Amino acid sequence: MYGVDGYRLFQAGRGTGGGRRWRRTLLISCLLLLASCSSIQFAYNQLDRWMRWQIDDYVDFNDRQELMLRQSLDQFHIWHRRTQLPRYADSLEELAARVDSRDFGPEDLPAVEAQLEEFWETSSAQLYDLLLPLSATLTRDQVRELAQEMREKREESLEKWQKSPEKIEQKRRKRIRKQSERWLGSLNDEQEQLISAWVHQVAYNPLLRDQQRQKWQAAFLDLLWRRPEGYQEKLRDLIDNPQQLWSAEYRQLQEERQRRARQLGEKIFATITDRQRNHLTRTLREYARDFRTLSAQ
Repeated sequence: MYGVDGYRLFQAGRGTGGGRRWRRTLLISCLLLLASCSSIQFAYNQLDRWMRWQIDDYVDFNDRQELMLRQSLDQFHIWHRRTQLPRYADSLEELAARVDSRDFGPEDLPAVEAQLEEFWETSSAQLYDLLLPLSATLTRDQVRELAQEMREKREESLEKWQKSPEKIEQKRRKRIRKQSERWLGSLNDEQEQLISAWVHQVAYNPLLRDQQRQKWQAAFLDLLWRRPEGYQEKLRDLIDNPQQLWSAEYRQLQEERQRRARQLGEKIFATITDRQRNHLTRTLREYARDFRTLSAQ
């Protein structure tokens, strides 16, 4: 979760614009990132370095800026380790106990989403306060560099889809299956069919998404270039609430995707076997133990 909280400030520069749904997805994705490593503890301890690599991919900082970035991330890491990881562990242990006792069903998933949202809000507020002052040190050349990198990465992403839309759909299906297997273990035929049907039915419009990214990036770069009074708070609002720039069409698309994604989660959970329930319980408790160990380091 630490890596997502930190990374999203600059990941937002890619203009994904997913609002609350995107935040929840990122938080869950971070858990999956940690789980995909041989050691959650190792992954957590390396995430600040990974974040710096990602940031440097957009802007070439000078020595003073690199020091500011490192100090801000270190300060956030200490705070997050000491204050947030114990909260995550408590929540995971409580959830594991409910799953194990069968006191948790598909209807309880929105409450988990709300908890993730609260975790996100707390950590992102702390991180923005630490990192946003770095924006005041960017030179004109660095802002130009950032604009060029944003444009090139956006165009590269769109080009990949245009070359092979079928491959993109396959990757979507594979990603959802992998996430599900991370929590539940092997999927049965019914669950595989639910995922395949969802990917086939739920609209994915990369052209509309690209338009939204362009709009967001233009607003973000304009604030960095002009730096009007209170621009850092405006940057923060833009990063934290990208949906403020959504068109009516894009908003409708995202709301429909969110509704269908929730339905998919509920349907899959409604079909879990005893073996999958046990796998989920073990995984939640393993995360909780690792988070407690990390918080004590």
